[in-house]
Formats: sequence, C-alpha cells, structure tokens
Amino acid sequence: MTPALSTNKMRYYQLLVLVCEDLHTSAIDALVRAGHKASTATLTAVRQGRKINPGLLLDLVRIGLPDFVIPAEVLPVAVPPVAIAPKLLLA
Repeated sequence: MTPALSTNKMRYYQLLVLVCEDLHTSAIDALVRAGHKASTATLTAVRQGRKINPGLLLDLVRIGLPDFVIPAEVLPVAVPPVAIAPKLLLA
C-alpha cells in the first residue's frame, strides 16, 4: 500500500509522473499565448520538475491535456497561513 500524499510537493511529483510523457512543450506556448502571468522559462522549469509549483503544473495539464482526468489525490491542498506572534521587546 502506498502512503498518502501528505505534502503539496509529493502531490506535484505524483502528477508529474502521471503526465510527464504526454505533456508536450506546446502546452507552455498555449498557456503563454492565453495570457498566463508566468513566463516561458518558469513554465518550462515546472514542466521539467526543476521548479515545484503545483498550481502552474495543473494549469499546464489542463491546457495541454484537456481530456486527462486529474485524480483528486494529487490536487494541492490549501495551506492555512501561520500566525506569528509579535516579538516581545525586552527592556
């Protein structure tokens, strides 16, 4: 039995494993032409696994492989912001 995908990094790599052979570089061009805010270099690094960004990988998969059904277990989980207590100044 495989362990649950507990971190977004694990989910990113699992999705990359599922689509790496089918996701062509034309997906990057299509996403940039559609007006995506990410640069071509950033999207290339995400597609190659050098930059871990689950949201960008999902965007690439959705535009590059529109018929691919993304499994729910590889979707990134929203991480709640961490509240940081203010430092106490010592007198």
